[in-house]
Amino acid sequence: MQKEEVRIKKEELDSATIDGLAASQRIRGVLAPVVTPFKQDLSPDSQRFIAHCRWLLSQNCGLAVFGTNSEANSLAVEERAMLLEELVAAGVDPARMMPGTGCCSIMETVRLTAQAVGHG
Repeated sequence: MQKEEVRIKKEELDSATIDGLAASQRIRGVLAPVVTPFKQDLSPDSQRFIAHCRWLLSQNCGLAVFGTNSEANSLAVEERAMLLEELVAAGVDPARMMPGTGCCSIMETVRLTAQAVGHG
């Protein structure tokens, strides 16, 4: 992304953030740190990840994915984006999660934050 693209993304993010907060209820209660399972080939195991998230939700916990257990540092930005998409596609309510989007790269942080905000 070029500098101007980041500025556009920031403006979209600001608008999306405001709209999202106005349209949804704030997360309350327990936000459980979600452990990201890996397969033997060291790729993320999305099926076990989704199953674990569903179990946490069944225990009345919100989901703090990608951040609190440091797996985010072990995942490529593409893997984090893919896992979030698969979680939402599996029917997990984005209003029940708080994805960690911080990266060493500001460009990757903006990309992941825009994706997360886009899901609500």
